Amino acid sequence: MLTKELKSHFLNMYLIAMSDNDFDEKEMQTILKIGEDKGITKEEFEKIIINPVEVEFKIPDDIIKRIEYLFDFAKIVWADGKVDDNERLALINFCEKFSFDKETALELTEWLLQIAKNDITYEQLYTEIDNLLNS
Repeated sequence: MLTKELKSHFLNMYLIAMSDNDFDEKEMQTILKIGEDKGITKEEFEKIIINPVEVEFKIPDDIIKRIEYLFDFAKIVWADGKVDDNERLALINFCEKFSFDKETALELTEWLLQIAKNDITYEQLYTEIDNLLNS
């Protein structure tokens, strides 16, 4: 089901992809793959970006879901094989919008970019999050 939170998430992924002023085909493929994993079709994604005024910014309540969404953003950043300064800054800003303080946002961004570069699965992500939260 396409919830308000998911609509917000997919619009935010589009914004991350656009943050370097170069919407690469690989970024689109990555967004659509994430959509497939979350049960969102290409048509639903297109409706979101065609009419973004109907999308309300939503932050997940659950910290694990917040990190999962930020991980999706990091995957978009790495989709074209490079990290642009504007993309890095956009990811830092989203970390802060997702209620992480500046220092934590900087550290979280670097960690997310590293694990996205390593192309880990969501299951591996959840294990990493569990390790971080319980260390």
